[in-house]
Amino acid sequence: MPKSKLEHAAVLSHRDAGRGYRRIVLDAPGIAKTARPGQFVMLRVSGTRDPLLARPFGIAATNQKRSIELYYRVVGRGTNMLAAVEAGHCLAVQGPLGNGFPLPEKGVTPVLVAGGSGFPPLLSLASRLRTRAHVFLGARDCECLPPASVIKTFKQHAKRVYIATDNGSHGVQGQVTGPLDSFLAASKGTERIVLYACGPRAMLAAVSRIAAAREVPCYVSLEERMACGLGACMGCSVPVVQGGYRRVCKEGPVFDSREIEWKEQVVLPVPHKK
Repeated sequence: MPKSKLEHAAVLSHRDAGRGYRRIVLDAPGIAKTARPGQFVMLRVSGTRDPLLARPFGIAATNQKRSIELYYRVVGRGTNMLAAVEAGHCLAVQGPLGNGFPLPEKGVTPVLVAGGSGFPPLLSLASRLRTRAHVFLGARDCECLPPASVIKTFKQHAKRVYIATDNGSHGVQGQVTGPLDSFLAASKGTERIVLYACGPRAMLAAVSRIAAAREVPCYVSLEERMACGLGACMGCSVPVVQGGYRRVCKEGPVFDSREIEWKEQVVLPVPHKK
């Protein structure tokens, strides 16, 4: 794993991205040069001692090994303070942190599944893949989908983008696990597949169950609250099948889905294996 760096990164761009998201681009060459898809950074506004502001953000893109691109929604005190930061300001950013996604072997078809705001690490992965991926995007409604510009970028790197919303306001009506399972069923025996997923815990549990039923390898990126991002506080620990806990910030955020103990989580119903 590349060693993380603490950089005082200038804000190159900070603007609304659409659908309630904001996009921030930071001049952080030390991070951009070594970051892998699935890794994250801890972000804090320089000059403040407010402990609430340090937040984990999945890296959505690295640009010319110079800058990193992040997306977020304004949902609380920390992100409200971040939203007020203008271009030219400097932010303290630590990264890249955590373990990223393993890239697929030659001849294996990657399938990416993003739920709600879980798209940034998968956007980074899609841009790095040599084999064009199938991308599944799910959300409660059209306003909770990724910004239109992000969907456009996914389409540039994908064989096909499938969209599902719970209320049917965009794409197929229902949970994204429905079209995902149908795709896997239709692809069985015709191609080797590996799943990559990021999003709400219930969705990840359902995707993991589908992967197990279809005998497809699956890697999930967990989204947990983090205090330090360095593995010291243990606040982001999750239970694992072998017993005990793993730290999302240190051993994750990407895990083989078979490692996670999903029994304690609320899961979505999925079709039985055929």
